[in-house]
Amino acid sequence: MRRDLLSLMSCLPIAGGFLITTASATAGEAPQAEDLAATASQFSVRTAADLINYGADLDAAIEIAPNVYQARATGNTQMVTTPEGNVIIDTGTSRHAERHRELLSAVSDGPIRYVVVTHAHNDHAGGVPTWTDDGTQVVAHARYPEAQRYLNELMPYQTNRNLILFFGRAPLPQASVAERAAQAQTLVQPDILVNDLFEFELGGTRFEVIATPGAEGDDAVSVWLPDSRILFTGDTLGPIFPMWPNLYTLRGEKMRFAAEYIQTLDRLIALEPEILVPSHFEPIEGAAEVRAGLQRIRDAVAYVHDAVVDGMNSGRNVYELMRDIQLPPELELTEAHGKVSWVVRSIWEGYAGWFYLASTTELYPVPASDMYGELAELSGGPDVLARRAAEHVQAGRPVEALHLVEVALAADSSHRAALEARLGALEQLLESAAGVNFYEVRWLTHRIALTRQQLE
Repeated sequence: MRRDLLSLMSCLPIAGGFLITTASATAGEAPQAEDLAATASQFSVRTAADLINYGADLDAAIEIAPNVYQARATGNTQMVTTPEGNVIIDTGTSRHAERHRELLSAVSDGPIRYVVVTHAHNDHAGGVPTWTDDGTQVVAHARYPEAQRYLNELMPYQTNRNLILFFGRAPLPQASVAERAAQAQTLVQPDILVNDLFEFELGGTRFEVIATPGAEGDDAVSVWLPDSRILFTGDTLGPIFPMWPNLYTLRGEKMRFAAEYIQTLDRLIALEPEILVPSHFEPIEGAAEVRAGLQRIRDAVAYVHDAVVDGMNSGRNVYELMRDIQLPPELELTEAHGKVSWVVRSIWEGYAGWFYLASTTELYPVPASDMYGELAELSGGPDVLARRAAEHVQAGRPVEALHLVEVALAADSSHRAALEARLGALEQLLESAAGVNFYEVRWLTHRIALTRQQLE
């Protein structure tokens, strides 16, 4: 089947207007390297309503395969029916859970024997209370309780970051954020914790719940139906297939480790699935397409991981590696959700931490920005810095311009020429980022709006 709607967003609507989508090859055909490369580079613009309203027009659950059904929204709910009861895989958000249960119960009103939660994000676990009846067992990764704890504990911190990076909205006052965060928390208490593999049989159907840590956190599991060769991946492969994984998330979460993710991909490839069912958007069908995509992701991550390790061991610094490490053409993937350069830095810091041995000042709580006011004065003032920043913008060096602008604005936060140079640099970065990475686009759009507001 053709994936006519694929998004870089996992669960949230996008304010102001667009999200990036891509389409993949027809199922059953063995994709060539150039086909997958084309998939990675073909984007179209869709409105935010496509994501907000995804699945809203459905009046019935979708049959994916015999006894396998899906209710769709920004986060999908999957149900496998058996003569002895049903198994739910992910529950979507609390907002959509009642509707999902209504649609799926129309297919089968058998008892809910198991609910498998693929990881602790609310767009997968938010509906668990709606689906748990007397006798229902909730299955999750052994690391799920810790992931749930830290995500809930840091929700006030993450809320404003999410408002900027998902919605493009200005931050809220911290007191308001803390109140909203407390109301939004969903607490799930799993009955069965999976360290590596949990196997069970229900009504003649075999299920394997497999630990698949990596791209969406260390608490991820996938569900494998070996008899029908269907693999439910949650967010292990992200919302676009195939895509460069989001091993570093700008919104701020725990480190996600590339080496661990490579092991997960090796494990999934060995299963030889014929249908992938992610918890966002449509399934991917066809053993050849599935294998080619999985192998491409695996090889791309291994390529970048090994290049970072080689660079570290040869004495190169992290910024050189962020600039120089790129995927070769045969391994190119869309960077709509994650970005190679950010993962380079994440791999480095995952292994070696934040002390680069570049400056003694890294060890102490006095950032370089504390000295920007003095630097501006010593350099001749913000006028001089703003002029040079503008020259960098004209020469196509926007990041260099932003460094100088930050020094100038430390001396005079309303300096018009410095703000104009910042606006020019941000717009230049946005032009090069548009159609590539959603989070980068949202951050730059936010900063452009703030700068324009300051110039009014």
